[in-house]
Amino acid sequence: MTLPSKLQKLIVDALLSVRHHPDHDLNLGYRQAIWAAFGDNENGQKSRAFLANLTVRHVLPIWNDKFPHDDRPSYILNLAEQVTAGKISKSVAEKESNRLFREMQQMGYEGYGMVFTVGCAAVASLDTAMDDETFDPDDIDLNLTDYQDAEGNDATFFAACAYADGPIWKTASVEHSITKRLEFWEWWLTQAVPAAWSTIKDDSTIKVTRSS
Repeated sequence: MTLPSKLQKLIVDALLSVRHHPDHDLNLGYRQAIWAAFGDNENGQKSRAFLANLTVRHVLPIWNDKFPHDDRPSYILNLAEQVTAGKISKSVAEKESNRLFREMQQMGYEGYGMVFTVGCAAVASLDTAMDDETFDPDDIDLNLTDYQDAEGNDATFFAACAYADGPIWKTASVEHSITKRLEFWEWWLTQAVPAAWSTIKDDSTIKVTRSS
């Protein structure tokens, strides 16, 4: 399916932003604008859930290489798909989301590096399937950046952390890879977003404002 011109322009602008960013990061504001482009109806929500799930599956090999016998992220992603398909209740999924996020947080304290963020991304994907992404389609600020509070971030943020081995504010002795981060965002913008758009049939108005 052909992308609408407004979404095409948004992707081009986002790519330019990533390539010019000193750490090759994509602002949360651009992601929110892209989410808004899918619309505020049920199809839009399903497409955002699809995008989150697809994004996590892109980094799932990072987890599987480290923990070949631990299928928790895959289990979480399957739960997300069942929620979207209406096969399990949100109350059941919410209990699993809370339990599994605590488990992923605990792994973060146990010296496994950034691999645990794959699990966090999967939980965030499940949350998107249950409650959608958190954003106001009528108040998009392209300059908005990610939160340093882990619990407030989306699946794509966590997936980028896993792929680039850390958030952009990581200052430990082993720094995050800005090259890998650029590679991740270019994939997300040029492949994942169009794939998610192909799951919906209606064009939607994109409302974007810039803060001064």
